[in-house]
Amino acid sequence: MTLFFLRAFLGFLLLASGNSDASRPGNFKVIGPGGGGAMFHPTVSPHDLNTVLVSCDMTGAYISHDGGKSWRMFNLRGVVEFFVFDPLNQNVIYAQSTGLWRSLDQGATWNLVYPKPSAIKGVKMSSDHSDENIVAEPNPLGGITAMAIDPADSKVFYVTAGDRKKGTSSLFVSRDGGESWTKETDLPEMAKKIWVNPSSPTSGRMLLIAGSHFIVEKTPSGAQKIPVPSVKTITDISVGFSKNGKLVIYAIADETALCPTTKAQLGGR
Repeated sequence: MTLFFLRAFLGFLLLASGNSDASRPGNFKVIGPGGGGAMFHPTVSPHDLNTVLVSCDMTGAYISHDGGKSWRMFNLRGVVEFFVFDPLNQNVIYAQSTGLWRSLDQGATWNLVYPKPSAIKGVKMSSDHSDENIVAEPNPLGGITAMAIDPADSKVFYVTAGDRKKGTSSLFVSRDGGESWTKETDLPEMAKKIWVNPSSPTSGRMLLIAGSHFIVEKTPSGAQKIPVPSVKTITDISVGFSKNGKLVIYAIADETALCPTTKAQLGGR
């Protein structure tokens, strides 16, 4: 019995110390932040690998400029759904929470881009967490669900947006940094992610848009569905582009007899 309690005590000491020096697969190590709820969407700056953002389900978000040695919390009045870095200006960052926010000083301060502050009529709180929903008029986009910035022109935004309750979604483009928007095409359902093929012509970009049950390739000639595996739901997806424009898609799906990670290689334009 004494030996049992001794082993238990030693185990407790190891847990209490965090066992920070223990080897982890892939040499990963805990750098924080933590303790405030679930963490989502870690996003690293393409300009500075020491700058990283992460969102929290308690409406706070965190930013580090020293590779995770220290973190600063900021709040955009809701859970951040995604971060996007300006591809040409390292000081500019976008975040979508209650609306689309922009920072011009590497995350130190934030201003609302969409909906426009002048269009806001009020804030509606709902659910047990008193989640905020901005009431704006006009509101031609609805809620933004995904965003990409043209790699050659930081004023060109591509977003998917719509009505979450109705399940309607469309592709919109802004060519003036979010001041005005043009509807490009309707989408089958709410989209999760959007990418710009950097090898496509700047005068007519090829976009890839994905949701839980669809992948669409959008070109100046129209939108074309890409066949997806026979699965119930695409839970996550990532896309890469080769120098000659060929794209590679990795998708994770649930409730399927197939391997949950699917890779597709498609010819680029």
